[in-house]
Amino acid sequence: MIENVNAVTCIIPAYNESRTIANVIETCLKTPEINEIIVINDGSKDNTLAKLKPFNKKIKIINLDRNHGKGYAVVQGIKAACNSHVMFLDADLINLEPHHLYSLFQPIIENRADMTIGAFVASKSLSHYTLWRFSGQRCFQKECLIPLIKKIEKTNYGLEVFLNEKFKKKRVIVVPLIFYRKYHLIKPRKQKDWLMSYTREVWQVFQQTISVKSYTYSEKVKSEFLHSLACYLKISYKRVKDFLLEER
Repeated sequence: MIENVNAVTCIIPAYNESRTIANVIETCLKTPEINEIIVINDGSKDNTLAKLKPFNKKIKIINLDRNHGKGYAVVQGIKAACNSHVMFLDADLINLEPHHLYSLFQPIIENRADMTIGAFVASKSLSHYTLWRFSGQRCFQKECLIPLIKKIEKTNYGLEVFLNEKFKKKRVIVVPLIFYRKYHLIKPRKQKDWLMSYTREVWQVFQQTISVKSYTYSEKVKSEFLHSLACYLKISYKRVKDFLLEER
């Protein structure tokens, strides 16, 4: 593929996202500026790979034989990307529209930012806006990511915390993504697997947070990272609570 200076590569890591992945891809295909879509099937155990096959001629599929984690998966996408602008999207989004994507990548195309971060905003509330630090919806100048590839591979669910730290002195724009309906799907997993997954996710975020080496210990304690982590734990608790109520 010949690089288009105004085009965007969309990288979508997916693990057991058979219910939502097709909708995310279809939204990307409706967005003219996105001329390359790379989906990394990160060792899914459900029908995610089967859901990708109808798009085989329109997207690149990287199929990993086992689950390596989010950080490793997105690196495979970065390595395969042909464009100088790359966007990360979660595979479990619902009600996603092209205008959400445009808001993310336009500042990058116009060279007004090195990274944009999509902050979910419900139409009647700004309660989730403060959680932008953990958002997986991001767009970058690819050249800013290349030197970080080896470290990104090891971040797993701590990817967003790592990127926040590495880009703190660069041009970052937080973009409100306004949704009038739900934007994430609650996954009907078995209770044990679901709880283990989110426990692991929270632990990896915590590890990445305390591993930031540019602050002293006292500065870390006072930093907004701990506040953000508390918000994240609160949302994770709500997810568990909602899931248990669904199971009844």
